[in-house]
Amino acid sequence: MGAAVARHGGPPHGTVIGFTHEDEDTTAALHPAERRLMATLPVSRRDDFRRGRAAAARCLTRLGTPGPVLADGRLPRFPDGVTGSISHRDGTAVCLAATDVRIRAVGVDIELADVLPPAAAHLLCTERERTWLEQRAGNVGDQLAALFSLKESAYKALCALGVTVRGFKEIECPVGLCGGFPITGSVTVRGVRLETGGLRSARSVLTWAVART
Repeated sequence: MGAAVARHGGPPHGTVIGFTHEDEDTTAALHPAERRLMATLPVSRRDDFRRGRAAAARCLTRLGTPGPVLADGRLPRFPDGVTGSISHRDGTAVCLAATDVRIRAVGVDIELADVLPPAAAHLLCTERERTWLEQRAGNVGDQLAALFSLKESAYKALCALGVTVRGFKEIECPVGLCGGFPITGSVTVRGVRLETGGLRSARSVLTWAVART
């Protein structure tokens, strides 16, 4: 996925992105405080935590900022001066982060492509989004995965700003095209404008949302 991001021009301007995969030994990348935090988690969560924090460590190294990335509940707490977001799915973890003061918040999400049934559109999508899906040819599951992922990215960025949304339908995605996916453009939720984008690999959908000043 990292190579695909590079081929498509890289992550959003002013941000860095890092990935880890299940076949990597990433324990050494964790800060001692992150290892102590990991030890308190249920065993079922530790692999995802480890991969996610290792992806974050790669971002912090590129930004020239030391860790650790700890936690506020289930949310990652980045060092002062850093805004960031972490996602993991099926053995892959991704982190998007920035130190640019003009970037207020970021959100990132990775999902498996084509795993949501078409019926999920009634739970996730606005009427405009459902109309767009109905007009699309081909695999609706891919389009629905992109919509879901982008809503997750937007939700994370909004949460970082303390903005509460009532549900997925309050976030209406741009339904333009980027490689066949409704993920590039901007969306405004409760007065917050988010730049959105993403791409798809052979088996995954990656999206992001960035709030700037």
